Amino acid sequence: MQPSPSASASSQAAAPPPATAGSPEVSGKVSGKVLGLPEKTPEKEEAATTEAPRPVVYVDEQGNPVPKPADPAKMLAEAERLLQERKYDEALPQLEQIRNLPNLTPEQREATLYHISDCLWARYVNDPLAGFEPIVSATSEAMHANLRSPRVPDALLRLGLANVNVGNLVDAGGYLAALYRRYPDYPGVAQGFTALGQAQMAKGRNAAAEQSFALVLDKYPESSALMEASVGLATALHQQQKYDKAQLILDFISKRWPRHYIDQPDFLLLQARNNEALGHPEAALPMYWLYHNLVPKAKGTDALLLKMGDMYSRLGADKAADFVYTRTRDLFPGTLAAWVARLRLAEGGIYDAPISYAAMSQVFARAADKNMPKFYSELASAGGEAPQAVLARLKEAMWQYWNGHYTEAMGKAADFIDAYPENSCVPQARDLIWMAFQKELANALAEGNYGRILILWNGFPLVRERYGQPDPRLRYALAQGLLERGEEKRALEMLSPFLASPMNPQYGEGAFVTFFNRYLQAGAWDKILDLGRLVSTWPLRPQLRNQLDYAMALSAQNLNLNGPALAMWHKLADKPDIPLYQRAYATYFLARDAEQRKDIAAAYQLNRKVVELFTRLHDERSDKADPQRIKDAMLA
Repeated sequence: MQPSPSASASSQAAAPPPATAGSPEVSGKVSGKVLGLPEKTPEKEEAATTEAPRPVVYVDEQGNPVPKPADPAKMLAEAERLLQERKYDEALPQLEQIRNLPNLTPEQREATLYHISDCLWARYVNDPLAGFEPIVSATSEAMHANLRSPRVPDALLRLGLANVNVGNLVDAGGYLAALYRRYPDYPGVAQGFTALGQAQMAKGRNAAAEQSFALVLDKYPESSALMEASVGLATALHQQQKYDKAQLILDFISKRWPRHYIDQPDFLLLQARNNEALGHPEAALPMYWLYHNLVPKAKGTDALLLKMGDMYSRLGADKAADFVYTRTRDLFPGTLAAWVARLRLAEGGIYDAPISYAAMSQVFARAADKNMPKFYSELASAGGEAPQAVLARLKEAMWQYWNGHYTEAMGKAADFIDAYPENSCVPQARDLIWMAFQKELANALAEGNYGRILILWNGFPLVRERYGQPDPRLRYALAQGLLERGEEKRALEMLSPFLASPMNPQYGEGAFVTFFNRYLQAGAWDKILDLGRLVSTWPLRPQLRNQLDYAMALSAQNLNLNGPALAMWHKLADKPDIPLYQRAYATYFLARDAEQRKDIAAAYQLNRKVVELFTRLHDERSDKADPQRIKDAMLA
């Protein structure tokens, strides 16, 4: 076992103490006695001096044997050898053992603590989160062992970097600021602030990153971290849309390290994007081409080529654009970029959101033979939620409208709105539904296909919302559709406003006929009289007016309204332009009235007329012929 601090003072055996005169050499002396050896006598002195030296024995204060005390200098040298050989996992246990020795000098303790920090830093280089607590603890202990040590800047840098690695950017900034304030000439300041800037930029704190990188460029222009800091500064400025300032730094990098892009091709992308942002696509394109040539199989090359094709297209270089689109399609089949490239080739240009039907109709006219609806459908399925794939759904709806398939256009536009209610092209989809409904309404009215109008009206809330209260044309069509479905009550409610005076010149007569026919079929005599009064001032067609007059007279007769009925029969009997059967019945009811009044002469004349008229109906084989009326007249 190792000696305790209290026992170490009594267990000294680095060298035997000198013997006094007349005494032999001894070791392990405790309380004046030598443990494990017999006392010597003068007689045996000569024999004793010729014996071999006995081993040194170390004891504690109680006389118990203890191991030989460790040699810190030797152990530390062995640990440092392991460190030089990068055997950190072997060195760390030894250093922990040295750290606990009681006889360390302050210098040895300080060196040991820093070495422990070095080992932990190396151990957790690939797992900074797991190593954060032990690294910070060991490094802080080493730093506080001697705050005047020349290694304090190393400790501050390591503490800063440890916090950077786990995302504690506020603490990291505090350590690095202290390092810069106390040791401004320390070379590691530039390294620390460059790492901090990278971490800040990764979290979107571009303004803070700009300050970190700018400090390196301003204060440490000869630092080995200067190039990395310069690229970081240009990136942070670009991401803050400070494109002019970013361009100055990019130009500086290109002049200071002209071959930097060979080792870091992504630098070309930064340069190209900044030129684009400054409105110089012609300067950006060569950089994109250089990047593509350096790393032709880089991830995202398909999207880059598509972007380049779009840039050529917007510059009006159609041949170059088609070349790049074709290259994208052929090199990366099945990818979204290839689908969009095919879309550009098919449409003959870029038609991304926002789109209008006016522009797309010109595309459809040019590409009428390319089976565009099938292509749009395939793109929508293959592209998922990509903007071009989403927009393809609306384009398919527009193509259906352009091709005269209005119902299909409405359905696909409605599906687009339901699936992507927040899309910027929803207003265009709403307009398309409205335009298609107007076309369907006009066609259905012309064809008398009222059922289709009712289906579209009920199936598209957007149409109802935009239309508001149905106008006379739509109301009449919806009512006719309801009648076709057998919903008579609702239909008549919708048609009833058309019975108001003055007569609606387009739909008034049609609404009247709807009510009139149903009242006749139902024998609703009172309703027929009411209907006649409502339209009494209407300029109905003569034939329709005669039909109404006859029906009103018959209604009054059936309701035993003899006075009004006779007046109507007299009027009808004198009309030569009414149907024969109507004059026959009008004359018949007048004859019955004359008989009741005992007006023999009038009854005689009228009954003769009745026989004549009904006989003519019989001779004409009319379905209105009534032999019973002839018998009644003859008997009279």
